Amino acid sequence: MARSKAPKPSIPEPKADDPLFTQENFEKELKALASKAKEETWGRWATEQALVLIKSATLLSLAAIYSNVSQLTLSPIYGSIPASIWHSKGVMTACFLGWSFNLFIRRRLPVKPITLLPLIAAYIPTVQFFLFKVSGLLGGTYGPTIIETLTYFPLLVLSASCTATVLDDLEMNPGRLQWLSDAMPGISSYTFFKIAEHYSNNYIEETIGTTFIQTRLGFEIILGGIYTIFAPSKLMLYAIPALIHTAFFNYHVQTPLATSSLNATMMKSGWTLIDRQESLTGYISIIESADQGFKVMRCDHSLLGGEWLAYKSTTGLAEPIYGVFVMLEAVRLIEVPEPVPQDEQTALVM
Repeated sequence: MARSKAPKPSIPEPKADDPLFTQENFEKELKALASKAKEETWGRWATEQALVLIKSATLLSLAAIYSNVSQLTLSPIYGSIPASIWHSKGVMTACFLGWSFNLFIRRRLPVKPITLLPLIAAYIPTVQFFLFKVSGLLGGTYGPTIIETLTYFPLLVLSASCTATVLDDLEMNPGRLQWLSDAMPGISSYTFFKIAEHYSNNYIEETIGTTFIQTRLGFEIILGGIYTIFAPSKLMLYAIPALIHTAFFNYHVQTPLATSSLNATMMKSGWTLIDRQESLTGYISIIESADQGFKVMRCDHSLLGGEWLAYKSTTGLAEPIYGVFVMLEAVRLIEVPEPVPQDEQTALVM
């Protein structure tokens, strides 16, 4: 048996003489709704645009800070000058490749490119550790560039690519200047990157060595953690081997465990690490050779000085190892039958 339908409740129609249903109130209500809708739309748009700018600024700032840290990690191996010769050119090339091929990178990678940034940052200290072992084979001319090509530059390429992808959501009203709208995000991003690189370099130079965090490896560890917070993903499970190596086996990390491991390695060659400290002038270390009987102080790739352990002067102080340079320079006092003009001399004078 069919169920009988209940009668629909009648909706009272508004009457013209109703005090709420007037032309004036109706217009006010429409204006209020329109104003509210307009305000919500603009607020949402402004929030979305602000998030785009904040996200892109974070990517560029992290990459700029890592640019300075990458150079610092190379200075104890090759010296600060060789580490900086090709660095700026490599940075420009990496930024150009990442920005130009952002669509290609996004389509070819099986995962989102931004999720790879923490993974690359986690493996940079480990890759550097093994590449430093063959730094002599790589050479001082192209060695720093090769190491950065396998460590920092891939991070920068992906950072530039992700920044370009993020800025695709930035709405601009170019009007008749469409070419300016296309070029402005790239120009502005690179300008922001260089500014962040400059100011972060000043901060690092002023504070380096004050705490463990403000050391070369400390900066790399902190930056890796920030990348993980910025772009978390399950891919970080693959970073566990790199994290274990950095924590327990990377003797460039200035911890008591790492220093003991480093001394065990150096003693096989007859050297002992007495102390090390990072400072404004560079990576300072004091090492001692028990076999040859002297102790020296190094700063990055330069020898600052030292003293002989077995020989004492009349004042009871150790003889400086630089005495050999005085002896070598004494050769200039030898009188020869035909003196060589100053502009034709080729001997090394120290």
